[in-house]
Amino acid sequence: MKIILVAPKSITKHKWAHTPFRFDYAYWNFYLPLLSLGHQVVFFDTSIYGDPELATLIEHEKPDLLFCIMTGNPAICPGEPWDIIKKETESGRTLTFNWFCDDAWRFEDFSKEVCWNFNAVATTDSPEDVEKYKEIGYNNSIYAPWHANSDVYSGIHSIKTSHMCFVGSSYGDREEVFEAVNKAGVSLFHYSKISFEDMIWNYSRAWIGLNLSKNNNDSTGKLILKARPFEITAVGSLLVTQNAVGLSDCYEIDKEVVTFDSTDELIHKCKYLIDNPQVVNTMAANGHKRFLAEHDSKVRLAKVLQKIRRV
Repeated sequence: MKIILVAPKSITKHKWAHTPFRFDYAYWNFYLPLLSLGHQVVFFDTSIYGDPELATLIEHEKPDLLFCIMTGNPAICPGEPWDIIKKETESGRTLTFNWFCDDAWRFEDFSKEVCWNFNAVATTDSPEDVEKYKEIGYNNSIYAPWHANSDVYSGIHSIKTSHMCFVGSSYGDREEVFEAVNKAGVSLFHYSKISFEDMIWNYSRAWIGLNLSKNNNDSTGKLILKARPFEITAVGSLLVTQNAVGLSDCYEIDKEVVTFDSTDELIHKCKYLIDNPQVVNTMAANGHKRFLAEHDSKVRLAKVLQKIRRV
């Protein structure tokens, strides 16, 4: 297919002053694997460009598909090309699709309002969210969990030099969790606002990759399944995570990944795992095998494109 990927190449460009440009998730885990699948792909950077530039690009490329990851966030993408996307959808000459990233907390005020601009959309939160779209009369929603591109993650053969690693911001009660874990004698390294390459490096050298699933954008504190669990299994480390809706559909609990419901349980399980490295190795290998079979970006996106073609 000839595809224009309509997404931000960077989410740091306008968000944080004096922050160096960093390629975002869309570059590593959508653009590169779509190329690897043999498609002709042009990356249209919505962190910089808008409607006029997309209109010109469409006329030049005449794509089969606009594969969009629209943010609805002017702090990241000041001029997202909504008008041109809607025009292409209505014209019928170009198939349009959007990957919604945050239906767990943005469905009501974003996704359900703008899904009509696309021929089809994906929701990542849970299989049940497809029903939310059907309830509002939108019937072209598909469930597609997050994924990671095996071509750019380190795989199972990384040398492990640290107990546990967490990469992400320190909002909510996360600092309390980190402090309790370290006080209990489990060495946890926390990194925030680092590059994609450094994230891979630090997760790769940890026996355990910690994921905290609580959604701090939602007052309910719902546990959501985002990209990090797939990235941790992609580097070959053992995923230890708070449970979330959809996780058990993607990995076998206590065979491929480990879950916990409280900080005390996290500490107890981590101590056991550190004392039993063969258990860690076996479960990490199981999780990585499942990742390659079902959650590699090329596997996920190939299935998504098949479903889009049926619209």
